Amino acid sequence: MMKFIVVLLSVGVLFSLTACDDTPPKKKRTVQPRAVTKKTSVPVLDNAEVEESSKQPVFRYVTNDRRDPFTSLMVVREPLQNDAEPKTPLQKFGVKELRLTAIVSGKGQTRAMVIAPDKKAYILTLGIKVGRNQGYVKEITTDEVVVEEQFRDFSGGVRTEVKRITLSRGEGK
Repeated sequence: MMKFIVVLLSVGVLFSLTACDDTPPKKKRTVQPRAVTKKTSVPVLDNAEVEESSKQPVFRYVTNDRRDPFTSLMVVREPLQNDAEPKTPLQKFGVKELRLTAIVSGKGQTRAMVIAPDKKAYILTLGIKVGRNQGYVKEITTDEVVVEEQFRDFSGGVRTEVKRITLSRGEGK
């Protein structure tokens, strides 16, 4: 134990002696910028030119039939609201969320069966309201259901979009 203390003290003394240096630290040189002695000519402006340049241009945004430039374009679709009609269960889901599982055509009207995200099956016929954007079933073919939706775009106009729900084919068919 005594040897350890002696070795530790001797190492400490060696470090303290090597850290001391008698030479003073070097001073940093500062660089002075040189003075420019070139003569430059300054253009002389008339009083009329000074008055014209000090005027700020006046800009007014006229909102006649134009959209607000500060509204986000990411909020593109607003559904058309018709609060008089109650919503069907199929209007709680988007058209892309529905999965077409079967289409039945026979003597009567062609029908299609879809499965919603709530794991319930629904039967579609022509004219049934589907989707969040006041869509309705426009056509049922042998392998797809055509849904037409109406919505308001960013400019306020009413647009119509046709979406298709296709029947998924099994493997190898």
